[in-house]
Amino acid sequence: MKTPVYLLVLEDDVRVSEMIRQHLQSTLPQITPLFARTIAEAHVFIYQYEFNAFLIDLVLPDGNGLEFIVDLKTVMPDAELLIMTGMPSVEIEPHLQQLGRHHYFQKPFDMLELERVLHTLVPEVVETASFKGSLRQLRLVDLIQIKCLSRDHCRLLITGPSGNQGVITISAGAIIQAEAGPLAGIEAFNEILSWKGGFFHEAEFTGGVEINIHGSWEMVLMDAVRRSDECHALVAV
Repeated sequence: MKTPVYLLVLEDDVRVSEMIRQHLQSTLPQITPLFARTIAEAHVFIYQYEFNAFLIDLVLPDGNGLEFIVDLKTVMPDAELLIMTGMPSVEIEPHLQQLGRHHYFQKPFDMLELERVLHTLVPEVVETASFKGSLRQLRLVDLIQIKCLSRDHCRLLITGPSGNQGVITISAGAIIQAEAGPLAGIEAFNEILSWKGGFFHEAEFTGGVEINIHGSWEMVLMDAVRRSDECHALVAV
């Protein structure tokens, strides 16, 4: 099996991220894009995946994208950078010149242009089979914790290693809803957290779901992790 091709997309606008995801899914399914809405989320991903390229917005909720790129280049000097922003290029050109090799996209940009650049930067996509990003339980826990700490609104659509489907909804940093097959609420949440492997996709949360989980997210998450650890310990005996 060929090495998966990972692209980190750091973009806080869910609509832009969704357009990128849909376009890559239809034109370059060999690429696995992982989406971060904040610099904090991006740092979590960086230490868990080996990315082939980075598509980074410059204006983010928790910091400056340029500063993040400087930090990124410190640990990954050969990182392939694709920068997107709605800011006029004349305002940021002096800063961009200091970053070395990069590609610049002025919003709104043509998705076909992004596709051509990715073909150039990541030639493996011509040969690589379609691949979904792997997900370990620890990574899902980290992601949920980041979403709650940043008081985010989102739905995490999760597929387990056996193809089982689940969804976790977070609103204003609270875990409010979960479903997994016939299970709902805390039982569904605990079931999802017990899965070892699979992949996830983040979708926008616009409301309209029935709240079936109550209590602080810390207690909900800690209890699910404890139950998962106990369950896997019993299986190993």
